[in-house]
Amino acid sequence: MRPISIASLQEVIKNLEYIENNDINLISIRDYDHSPFYTMIDNGDVKNLLVIQFDDLVEDLPKEYQRQEKPPSESDIVKILEWAKLKMAENDKPFIVHCSAGVSRSSAVAILVNYLQDPEHALKVINPLLHSPNEKVLELGEKILGTNTIKQPTKDLLKKHDDAWMKSWDNVRRKE
Repeated sequence: MRPISIASLQEVIKNLEYIENNDINLISIRDYDHSPFYTMIDNGDVKNLLVIQFDDLVEDLPKEYQRQEKPPSESDIVKILEWAKLKMAENDKPFIVHCSAGVSRSSAVAILVNYLQDPEHALKVINPLLHSPNEKVLELGEKILGTNTIKQPTKDLLKKHDDAWMKSWDNVRRKE
């Protein structure tokens, strides 16, 4: 099974030479109106690069805002999953999935890519302390993959973690 890492734009730029030298499969999720910092990736020598653009939204915007921001679409997720399948067939290199912060869009896409490799352990790619997967991306992924075993289990995992954290916090407060 290929490792899948979740990263921010800053982490990818910091490790760009490593990514280039090791032909890492890089999924670059960019805001629709994206940062000029992406040119560092685009002008580099990343051989296995997929660029996709959508904003970190969970629902469609009213018409007057749709030019400014773009929610993830079914075609975006199909493109990502097809590219990931192709790379899995072509090489044995790990994947890095990144977005601006490395929290929401990238973690959701990483779950979907990991699902292609190991459906039962797809969620193991995220850390509930760091990640909050975009629910729209998960919903679209479930539709495309023909499953209902991604979005709700992800929400359940995050809730379980949050509940455990709140319980430990309550215990600390009681001791004070």
